[in-house]
Amino acid sequence: MYNDDIGRYVVETAHRIKVKMDFIFDDKELNGLQARILGYVDMMDKKGVPVYQKDIEREFKIRRSSVTSVLNTMEKNGFINRTSVFNDARLKKLVLTEKAKAIADDHREKVEWFEGMLKKGFTDEDLSTFITLLDKLLENLDEIEVNNK
Repeated sequence: MYNDDIGRYVVETAHRIKVKMDFIFDDKELNGLQARILGYVDMMDKKGVPVYQKDIEREFKIRRSSVTSVLNTMEKNGFINRTSVFNDARLKKLVLTEKAKAIADDHREKVEWFEGMLKKGFTDEDLSTFITLLDKLLENLDEIEVNNK
């Protein structure tokens, strides 16, 4: 039977992606989101671009309190350090530790493999349409937030 409850499909898909990513990384100290953050910080570092908490909030569309919690865990587990910026001591730059740098390439390869598996069987046109539809869904969600405040 056909069910057009978009929210149910999106929630189920997001949950399954999170569960699979956590399984693929199979790391007691680093979950799927933390691995993605590690990869993002590593990528930006290689480009010479500093990364701050607000960048993680914006890139991953996560609330400040959630990012704080994730970064605290990553710092506690020895994956990142937060260093003060010369001209603004309140601003903390995220810096990967040697421990994080040692696993960054392996984690990036796992993310790339996972993304490839998600795209398996899709044509370029399918993917373009899919992204367009997800963008529209996100726009619709943004309207709900604005209209209900």
